[in-house]
Amino acid sequence: MTKHLWFYVLGVFALAIGLTGCTPEYNWRETSVAEDRAMVAFPSKVQTEQRSLSVDGVNLKFSLTSSIVGQSVFSVGYLKLPSDWSVGATDRLIKGMVDSLMSRSSREPDSDLIAKAIKGDVFEVQATVGQQPSRMMAKIFVHQGVLLQVVVSGPAKELSAENAKEFMRSLTLK
Repeated sequence: MTKHLWFYVLGVFALAIGLTGCTPEYNWRETSVAEDRAMVAFPSKVQTEQRSLSVDGVNLKFSLTSSIVGQSVFSVGYLKLPSDWSVGATDRLIKGMVDSLMSRSSREPDSDLIAKAIKGDVFEVQATVGQQPSRMMAKIFVHQGVLLQVVVSGPAKELSAENAKEFMRSLTLK
């Protein structure tokens, strides 16, 4: 083998190894969510589930569209708020959603985190879940009479901050 051919083969081999280090499991696709009130890019095929929730004595239908890559979960949940729903009831619902999101982690939601959630800001939590460092980014807000919960979570070693931010940035309201 000539010296140039040898370097070419090594270069191709190095490129092949580099490409296998990429994350082919991330196959971003835009999906309409929340009864066509928003679009979001999910990194894999989505599934939608529904369940009933009782909040302040009112039965509400909660829909959750999610996709999974490895142990990371990307999801958008929503529920229609009753037309006579008060701001206080919405705030209590958001606090309950934050409590539910935090229940699997080693952290309790503090007042700053709850205030960010109630304002509709993106909040990020670094915690320990199942004895491993974990990352979660979430945003809970009301749009066109619907409460939306956008969440991405997973092991910190698997879910990069960039992929989490990409999911959160992809949300477009209609």
